[in-house]
Amino acid sequence: MTALLRVLVLTGTYLLVLTSAHPADILTGLVLATVLVLARGRVRGSEPLPARAVLSRLAGVPALLGGTLVDLVRGTWRTAVCLIGPGSGNAGLVEVPIPGGERGSAVAWGVRVGFVPDTVVVEVDKERGRMLLHVLDASDPEAVIAEQHDSYRRRQRRVFP
Repeated sequence: MTALLRVLVLTGTYLLVLTSAHPADILTGLVLATVLVLARGRVRGSEPLPARAVLSRLAGVPALLGGTLVDLVRGTWRTAVCLIGPGSGNAGLVEVPIPGGERGSAVAWGVRVGFVPDTVVVEVDKERGRMLLHVLDASDPEAVIAEQHDSYRRRQRRVFP
């Protein structure tokens, strides 16, 4: 059941990225997702998650999606203010420590942060435990780090621990 769910989620993500529901795109998404899920199982060789853990993660998806939407709106507003307002802000690079977890969690976090227009993920370095971000306002790196960690804890940690 978990493999089927993964195939469906990956296919849905693929179709959302394409913004298409054409039958050929659906078929391509299903084939690609199936190959990825099968390859993951062979590479990892790990036990599937228990049903309770899968349900718990799925229960966190609304907060992940809604919270990401809130982050997207805030980031869009900040970008618009920076572009229209006086001055260009204090753009720069900030190293954000990655909380413990699996590699997939750090990558998912990087993808989610990359959706927001006032941040660009420059690098996700799991070995060093950091994510390098370019932000529009890097005048207070500690505030950027705190905001990113708060967003991770509130929005993503339940789905991608």
